[in-house]
Amino acid sequence: MTDPQRPTDSPHVPATMATPDTADTSATSDTTATPVATQPITAPPGSAMADRAGRTRMFVAAGLIALVVGATALITLSLTAAAPQSTVLGYVPADSTMYGEVRLDLPGDQRQKLGQFLSKFPGFADQATLETKLDEVLDRLTSESSGDKQLYTRDIKPWFEGQLAFSVGPIPDTTSTTDPTAVAKKFRALLLVSIKDAAKAKTWLESAMNEAGVTGSTEAYAGTDLTVFSDPKLPDVQAGFATVDGKVAIVGDITSLKAAIDTKGTSGLAKTAGFAAADAALTGDDVGFMFIDVKALMTASMRMQATFSSAPPMSDELLALLPEWMAARLRVENDALVMDSVMPHSSMAVSDNHTNGVAAYAPASALAMFAGNDYGDILKKTFALYRKEPSMAEAFKQIDDAAGIIGGLDVAVGWMGDSGVVIAKTGDTVEGGIISIPADAAAGKQLLTQIKSFIALGGAKAGVSTRDETYNGQTITIVDLGSLENLSMMAGALGGLPLGTSAPPPGDAGTHVELAYVATDQVVVIGSSPDFVKHALDAGAGASLAKDPRFQGLLGRVDAQHSAVVFVDVAGVRAMLEGEMAKASAEERAKYEQDVKPFLAPFDALIGTGSVGSTVDQSHYVITVK
Repeated sequence: MTDPQRPTDSPHVPATMATPDTADTSATSDTTATPVATQPITAPPGSAMADRAGRTRMFVAAGLIALVVGATALITLSLTAAAPQSTVLGYVPADSTMYGEVRLDLPGDQRQKLGQFLSKFPGFADQATLETKLDEVLDRLTSESSGDKQLYTRDIKPWFEGQLAFSVGPIPDTTSTTDPTAVAKKFRALLLVSIKDAAKAKTWLESAMNEAGVTGSTEAYAGTDLTVFSDPKLPDVQAGFATVDGKVAIVGDITSLKAAIDTKGTSGLAKTAGFAAADAALTGDDVGFMFIDVKALMTASMRMQATFSSAPPMSDELLALLPEWMAARLRVENDALVMDSVMPHSSMAVSDNHTNGVAAYAPASALAMFAGNDYGDILKKTFALYRKEPSMAEAFKQIDDAAGIIGGLDVAVGWMGDSGVVIAKTGDTVEGGIISIPADAAAGKQLLTQIKSFIALGGAKAGVSTRDETYNGQTITIVDLGSLENLSMMAGALGGLPLGTSAPPPGDAGTHVELAYVATDQVVVIGSSPDFVKHALDAGAGASLAKDPRFQGLLGRVDAQHSAVVFVDVAGVRAMLEGEMAKASAEERAKYEQDVKPFLAPFDALIGTGSVGSTVDQSHYVITVK
């Protein structure tokens, strides 16, 4: 996203339907496509296409367009010179509840940065041949997806300007009818594509309609020719397409199509308060953007729930916590993909941003970390909300009552400060657990001591026991949950199976399952093994993830001061999984090494943070390559 309004460009859609072996593949943007003129448009009499039945036939053509163009968007991001603003946005009706766009024209710095990014992958090192290589990929893609009837460079590229978008209108109220025809008639959606040659775009669209076996006719609206088509079995449900102002090709239902024309290229959607706020927050050039009117979608969902469910509706209090809107954009950096999102500030969010403390106790060998600030406070706010929510109050009261044995849910979580889950590599295996920086260390210790006492009183009968060991002056408690065989039988019994009918895999019956924890004034660690707890304590006293130069560099690319943080060592996870490839056949390993690994190996790590603001909350995710 750049600005709320963007200049106009052109759409994605094929012209002639000739097959690669009969068409002149040298045709490019300077070649005039043979028109498929005459109206009304009809399928060849007696052909198989003309005999196709089913209520969805009228949408097949639009689906074909979406398939070809959508697949194109996934493979390439490098077609034409940069354009600073999106043309297609200008034609989106103001009452749209969802809008998404792909900027294949690569605005601003995105063309250069995409080239640098792709250079990390096989076949893209030479930037001078970037567009040629992408054209080859797109030709292969469109040929395969269209049964050898389409080539990107011959049929689409001559008229496509590089911008592709979709919008969804107001969600229809279906509470008064379940008739499929009536529902289909109310549904509103558009596919918008920027074009540089309206005649060729129209020819391709007409060919796609004919190929789908759809009949159509032309009518004029506000100075624009519309091609209107419908399924004979659903004559009241109409769709159509048009090329507008020589800039945009639009496909969709007739109501939305006319609303798009009425915008005159100055979309009301971009001027709405939510969209404008999202656009202002997500500054800079990008290759993709999404906007969702969350409240409108939730309101529609609530109407459907009232019709089809006897459950009590969501309360106004809970609805009020939902953001009015959400938006996200995708940007390419020289060595990374960046996804940013934004929404109005939530009252449930933490009060401030700071560097999360979990990384200071995560082992430097961590493969993944998912952590949030002031987690206990967030949980307490959530519990308080659920207790007041009519649709959840009864079920939540049962949970509250069960938690009374340890003093209640608020006591169980209120001691937690910054908290998260950490998964780390240890030798050839992994270990993990929960790490929390206590906001109330005494309360955390008391809770764990209380749980230990309960186990001592009633655990023996269930085969559960505890023991302590000292490590660097700290007491680590190990909870032995018993043999895997006993746990399997207990799990089976809980699932309704006769006791003793569920068993672990052969050879694992005698294996004991253990958890371990430690509670100090600085940290509480609950791990999958005593070793993980020890490694977390060691990290707090020495080399931790927080002190790792690679992690520090990644954190510097997002928000060092944040409300939540996510880290995944992509390269490390891949290496671990490749170790498992030793169990695969020689043929499978060879195929992986040749066809898969070269395209996975460049990916290095993922880092993401969330942050709160006075008016909007944001998140930033970066996945790097090397």
